[in-house]
Amino acid sequence: MTQTALPQALAARAQAGTLGHAWILTGAAEERLEETAKALAAAFLCQGDGPRPCGGCKACRKVDRDIHPDFQWVEKPADKREILVSQVRAMRSDVYIRPNEGRRKVYALKNAWQMNEEAQNAFLKVLEEGPAYGVFLLLSENHLALLPTVRSRCELLRLTPGGGEDAQAAQLGGELAERLLAGDRWELLRWCVPFEKGKREEVLPIWQAARQAVLTRGPSGQMAQAAALAQVLGEVIAAGERNGNMGALWGRLLAAAG
Repeated sequence: MTQTALPQALAARAQAGTLGHAWILTGAAEERLEETAKALAAAFLCQGDGPRPCGGCKACRKVDRDIHPDFQWVEKPADKREILVSQVRAMRSDVYIRPNEGRRKVYALKNAWQMNEEAQNAFLKVLEEGPAYGVFLLLSENHLALLPTVRSRCELLRLTPGGGEDAQAAQLGGELAERLLAGDRWELLRWCVPFEKGKREEVLPIWQAARQAVLTRGPSGQMAQAAALAQVLGEVIAAGERNGNMGALWGRLLAAAG
């Protein structure tokens, strides 16, 4: 079986068992998002001993064929224009039934932007109150249609149409993450200066890559710090997407260091 490869940073987190429980997949056509969602689902459910997803174990094969009992797709009914709040509530009830075969239960929402506000608020309760084994993958070509409260509680995986991550943004995000984790505000300030007047569309991918990197690269003894930084970065990203003042948002990052 040929399975879509995860970006390198995600593959490392899958191997380490540190993947977050909620993701927004965006930046590519729906077909590409669905392929990546399957790869993420397989990584969570993989039973292989090597890199995850291994692509060859029973769980990976079942995910690929859409027959794994702990992996579900959620999408709007064919005769409706949106994902219904009743579907989200049904998902919320189902997640409390323990997994059948794996250690996690994975729900992938196609065109998640089609949830209306009521459905998104119901989904927010699942994110905040659901059991630790629940995993949620939101596929959304227009991720800004999701409520800021939902976006801030998910990690953002922005793909490119060609199937990869923005290499430059990933590199710069890694550099920013290292400085945030180091807690040296002067060194962080020096690094940030060239970007303070950068265009919003150029800076946001760097922040998104940094949020992922702090969770990937943080030493085991700094997990609480990494989680706190990831939270701040999520709030900064959400504010930036709402056209918040970029200079002030850089200031929030500086204040978070140390």
